Amino acid sequence: MEKDNSKEVVDSASLLNRPVHLDKAIEMIGFGYFHYYILFICGSLYVSVAFSVTSISFIIPSAQCDFRMTSFHKGLLNGAMMIGMLIGSFIWGYVADSRGRRFTLIICMLMDGLFNILSSVSQMYSIFIFCRLLSGFGISGSTTLFSYLVEFLNIKYREKFLSWMEMFWTSGIILVPCVAWLIIPQTFRIENEYILFKSWNLFVIMCSLPSITLALLLMKMPESPKFLLSQGKHKETINCLKFVHRWNSNSDDKFPVTSIIMPSSNDKSNNSFFDGLYKSTIDLFTSKFKIIAIVTCIIHFCATTSYYMLILWFPELMNRLRWYETYSNFQNKTTMCEIVSMYKAEPEVNNLKCDDHIDQSVYMNIMIIGIACIPTSLVVPLFINKLGLRFFTVVSFFGSSISAAWLYFITSSMENMVLSSIFEAFSSIGISLTYCITVELFPTEYRGMAASIGTMFGKIGALLGNILIGIFIDAHCIVPIFVSSSFLISEYKYDIVFNSLT
Repeated sequence: MEKDNSKEVVDSASLLNRPVHLDKAIEMIGFGYFHYYILFICGSLYVSVAFSVTSISFIIPSAQCDFRMTSFHKGLLNGAMMIGMLIGSFIWGYVADSRGRRFTLIICMLMDGLFNILSSVSQMYSIFIFCRLLSGFGISGSTTLFSYLVEFLNIKYREKFLSWMEMFWTSGIILVPCVAWLIIPQTFRIENEYILFKSWNLFVIMCSLPSITLALLLMKMPESPKFLLSQGKHKETINCLKFVHRWNSNSDDKFPVTSIIMPSSNDKSNNSFFDGLYKSTIDLFTSKFKIIAIVTCIIHFCATTSYYMLILWFPELMNRLRWYETYSNFQNKTTMCEIVSMYKAEPEVNNLKCDDHIDQSVYMNIMIIGIACIPTSLVVPLFINKLGLRFFTVVSFFGSSISAAWLYFITSSMENMVLSSIFEAFSSIGISLTYCITVELFPTEYRGMAASIGTMFGKIGALLGNILIGIFIDAHCIVPIFVSSSFLISEYKYDIVFNSLT
């Protein structure tokens, strides 16, 4: 062992006078404190994404009276963020590939945080929905975090680090109902002729703080070395590697590499923004990766449609089931779709006052759903090297398709919680692994655009799914359940094809 180490030192020293490949240089910076810190930063970014995306599911029932929302308005509010994410996904991919991963993440997280704060004090439904749209535009660029993370890692640690990202998403899913439970039930009320500020408004502000905090922390981080080299910035690449090496070794030892092998030119600086955006898209879909890119888009569409169609409505569905169990004689077994349709009609018949109360059990149930994701979030990183990312994506989408279809047959809030937990555990890890596979399959010059276009197709599906469930939830609940389960079955089949291609 000692001989091997001395040989490695000699080899490293000999590299001083000749250029090395970037992957070799990344191996030579070692593995240590910096990589754990960047995992923490990127993981925390994923937590803030969970806050931004899923917080709306608690805002909707809390703000329904203030904004006088119908089921259609609620679906439109969910969809507004998806519209912003849809538009942003396409644009941020080009920005990430032309301006940098770190730059993109800073701008995106600041946009998300600031527009969430603005939405918290808006007094009109139209302004609130506009702010949520721009928040969605910002948060859509957060998928760049996968590229940013992987480009600091050598191939030995990539799959394991990427698979750990699901644990951070799970943490976000658990923390959101905890924060909501702590804040939303509070009864304080600030009101004058200009503003009405209640507990749900404060909840929105609290959910915006992680994005702003992380944007500030990212300003102290280096840019991805692979991006810097792809842009021909040789000196900046060396300085980045020296920075990481110094942090990992916790010393001032000189980094042995002084020259990196330069890739073919990828200079996009002469293009205007829209010309560059167009050219990057065409280059991806005319390259040798075009088939993989198309299949990736289909997988993202099917997976994200099904996931957001159900997960953002789980608190609303739980609220309606709890309402039925509380105010009904509960003599007959009633399917979920029948209960959901009753919730709309009953208050109108009895002229009941608008109720924006969220039952305490809803917070607990959503937290339990998040906790149910912990086993899958732990199993994947532990066995990823033996079974591979693709095995777990196939298993996850098969499991989520079965649980989505079974939702139609539930008859109580307990059954709903169990099925929701299974659905969240399987589908969320499937989506996260799809992002991981995408950034691994594409080279640096296509990685940002490929991930973002895949995300864009996912958000098209999420938007259509939320509008669909807003229209059909009261009268024809079977429609969104059928669509969700069908897409997940299609996703399962396409994932098998995807695995054969790669």
